Amino acid sequence: MVEDVCVVSVDGVDDGGLVYLADGPGDVEVAAGDSARLAVTVGTDACADLSLEAHLISPWGTWEWIGPAALGAVLPARGTAELGFGVTPPAWVEPGQWWALIRIGCAGRLVYSPSVKVIVQ
Repeated sequence: MVEDVCVVSVDGVDDGGLVYLADGPGDVEVAAGDSARLAVTVGTDACADLSLEAHLISPWGTWEWIGPAALGAVLPARGTAELGFGVTPPAWVEPGQWWALIRIGCAGRLVYSPSVKVIVQ
């Protein structure tokens, strides 16, 4: 699918509200063999629905148990959308601490979440 987006500002209003991180993510603590969720909420002040794509970024060695690598969603006009990624370390994963962040692409913009701790107990 190809999508073209034109952003129109009225009276020189800043478009900082076009795509923004409304909530999350937070640190994740999970026992090996269990599962948890890493989530963000993305918002918009746009007056039309927007398509977005979110990519989970984490260190090599975690890709098999944190994911999926990418998710797509529709960000409703003047609304929010939650995007969640599974954290499911297999029982054989040694306890440790890693990091993860989420990159959101939408309407020609990139928004990066802060990095958070992913702790396996």
